[in-house]
Amino acid sequence: MTIAFAVAGAAVLAVASGPAWAQAVPAQSVPAQSGPALGYIWPVHGTVVDPFRPPDNPYGPGNRGLEFATQPGSAFWAAADGVVSFAGPVGGRLHVTVSHPDGLRVSYSGVASIGVRRGERVRQRQELGATGDRLHIGVRRGETYLDPAQIFGSRRSPSGQPSLGRPHLVPSSPAVYRLQLRWLHSGVGNAVL
Repeated sequence: MTIAFAVAGAAVLAVASGPAWAQAVPAQSVPAQSGPALGYIWPVHGTVVDPFRPPDNPYGPGNRGLEFATQPGSAFWAAADGVVSFAGPVGGRLHVTVSHPDGLRVSYSGVASIGVRRGERVRQRQELGATGDRLHIGVRRGETYLDPAQIFGSRRSPSGQPSLGRPHLVPSSPAVYRLQLRWLHSGVGNAVL
């Protein structure tokens, strides 16, 4: 079960209707390095407040990742082994990007503090810094944004235990809210995400 499924059609419709360059790539079609797959983990505890919404064009509105509400000062960690390819400010906000051996780049945006440096090798679960009240997580292969929920899989904490529970999404419209309620009451909504 993925968070993408949890948005009950709204994000699915957005993904299905977007242009090819903005499409989410299913996890099974993302080639792994030779040998076992990296096994990405969710890099933060928090609640999804804005799901992946690919834009209609390179400069269009949308969300090129997942936005989490987090407890300020909470740790965020590397989703998999890799090398820090960027750590610093962009547009007045702090960002960390980790490049992974399979070609994916995971970006952590809007962080409160950074605990790593560019060029540093990091291990999965290694703390990268601390969050503010929001953390944006984006995943790219080349210049193509991917849906993080499809890369990271089921919503689990690094210990393997269920995280803070079901994501609580902020509906973008009454119709989306009704779809989310229908999903939550369908029985599928009881799955651990």
